Parts: sequence; C-alpha cells; structure tokens
Amino acid sequence: MEFKTGIVVQLKSGGPEMTIKGIIGDKNSPLNKTEETGLKLGGFADGDIYCQWFNDSNKLESACFKPNMLDEMDEDE
Repeated sequence: MEFKTGIVVQLKSGGPEMTIKGIIGDKNSPLNKTEETGLKLGGFADGDIYCQWFNDSNKLESACFKPNMLDEMDEDE
C-alpha cells in the first residue's frame, strides 16, 4: 500500500483516525527540514509516516509510525 500526505489512516490495532501530515524522506512531503531532522534524530527513518489527530479534549496530537502499522480508512466510513 502506498500512503500519501492527506489521507486518513488508523492503527491496525485501533485508535483514533489520523491524517498523514508527511512521510519522512519523501521529496514531495510537506514536512520542513526542521521537522524531518527532528524526527530522524528521534529514531525515525525514511518511509516512516508522520500523522496528526485530535484527542478527546480536542488537543492536536502527532506521532510517527511504520507503514505496516497503518490501514487506510475508507472514505465512506
């Protein structure tokens, strides 16, 4: 499965729906150099997926995941 910026995904184990903000190492990704460098320093690598979502308190959250941990959500759901 090929993930792209802007699509909605969810962890295979469940949890909130998340929007892909960017993909590390993708030249078309909207991640800026500072974001990408920070994620790489945090142990993430090219191809990892950076996602954002709102928690139950409407606070913006973000995290990075390996592609094999995510499923694309159907637009009809």
